[in-house]
Amino acid sequence: MPEKPIRVLHVDDQRLWRSTVSDYLTLFGDYDITSAESGEQALDFLRTNPFDIIISDYQMPEMNGIEFLHLVRKRGTSTPFIFLSGIRQEDIEGDAKESGADFYVMKTGDPSVVFSVLSEKIHQAIARYTTVQAVMNTQMEDSVPSSFL
Repeated sequence: MPEKPIRVLHVDDQRLWRSTVSDYLTLFGDYDITSAESGEQALDFLRTNPFDIIISDYQMPEMNGIEFLHLVRKRGTSTPFIFLSGIRQEDIEGDAKESGADFYVMKTGDPSVVFSVLSEKIHQAIARYTTVQAVMNTQMEDSVPSSFL
């Protein structure tokens, strides 16, 4: 039985990057990509659609990536989150990690390398999330008295 595609929510205010990410990621795996041009539009998508991972630019008008991530987490969504940004890593990586981002990937460089790294980070973030969820579920099951099962 084939695995389901990875459902990706990609947020970037630049149309070229939205199409580039979609085009390249499909070369590296089975992805179902939904693109949003703003954090606000992405929040609307999150209200009605489940995603396996969120990929967001950092620098966007009206709401930057950190603000978007804060709103995502404030809603109780623990979906893995990766920043894909053209801003130098040392400028925002600390803020990104403190805010709950799983990884930070630079947009600059050879596209085949950038998207290979991004695809790898997507799989790592989802695997880590799945493991954490499984552990939490096991702990919850272990803490429920057998009379309730």
